[in-house]
Amino acid sequence: MIALHDDWVWDSWYAQDGEDLHVFYLKAPKSLGDSDKRHHNAQVGHSVSTDGVNWTELPDALLRREGEYFDSQGIWTGSVLKHNDVWHMFYTGIDKESKGRIQRIGHATSSDLITWERVGDEPILTASGPWYATSETDPKDEEPFRDPWVFFFEDQWHMLVTARDTTGDGTMAHAVSNDLSSWELKEPLLSNAQFDQLEVFQVVEVDGRWVLIFCAAPQDIHRPGIEKTYATFAAPAAGPLGPFNLGAATPIPPDGGVYAGRIVTFADGSHNLFGFKDSGAPGEFTGTISSPIPVELHHNGALRPVAQQVG
Repeated sequence: MIALHDDWVWDSWYAQDGEDLHVFYLKAPKSLGDSDKRHHNAQVGHSVSTDGVNWTELPDALLRREGEYFDSQGIWTGSVLKHNDVWHMFYTGIDKESKGRIQRIGHATSSDLITWERVGDEPILTASGPWYATSETDPKDEEPFRDPWVFFFEDQWHMLVTARDTTGDGTMAHAVSNDLSSWELKEPLLSNAQFDQLEVFQVVEVDGRWVLIFCAAPQDIHRPGIEKTYATFAAPAAGPLGPFNLGAATPIPPDGGVYAGRIVTFADGSHNLFGFKDSGAPGEFTGTISSPIPVELHHNGALRPVAQQVG
């Protein structure tokens, strides 16, 4: 478990470097008093482990910037990967003027996972029409565009982004790149999701089958047959770009309570869920990240903790 004395931690993303597992996470000081204030004071912390259980805190990876920048208010969730001996972090930035109402995607690089430098002062990707809601077209007067998940597939880099369409339905924005620098926004990979939002996407292959990982809160869920719980969900996928069977999405663990989950595959081939511990009920946010929860693929495409797998 990751628990800091002076800071709350929540959303996290991971990178394996040899025997070391690095985790980057959102953090904010407990001195704020109210944990709901953390979202507008978030920066990126960093820890390292050799077993996924015992962690050593490292210097913070990415701090918000002073001045008129797209990430002047705070840093939100991202992902990290290595390409040509350079580590790349893609992250969400929020500015002081909108305080999270408008979200944009930033890019930073590192040679050692410790020291990070931004790639320019401007966002590399923003929401735009006709597919994605902006502050001018969104029914809630927001511009949701966050949680970039980046991976290589079929000779291109792909980015999946939490977004909303102009009808107010949550969707999966999709962008492609040949060089990790210039990105082209494409059509969404989800339609008629019947979720107000689907957060923190990840696509992962488990036992030869693709699974979409995302999280949602009860008030976000309008799709019939989906349990209204505060949880990380797994849904069967035909491939890393879909189609995705949201109608078969199930929470992991089955009773929820782990949010913004990521699946990390260890050297022994086991698949493990990490996420921050929160049931969604008032006062239940702990500001800690769970110890690894080993999961296996159920016959219906669900992911279940190993000890609870049935069928």
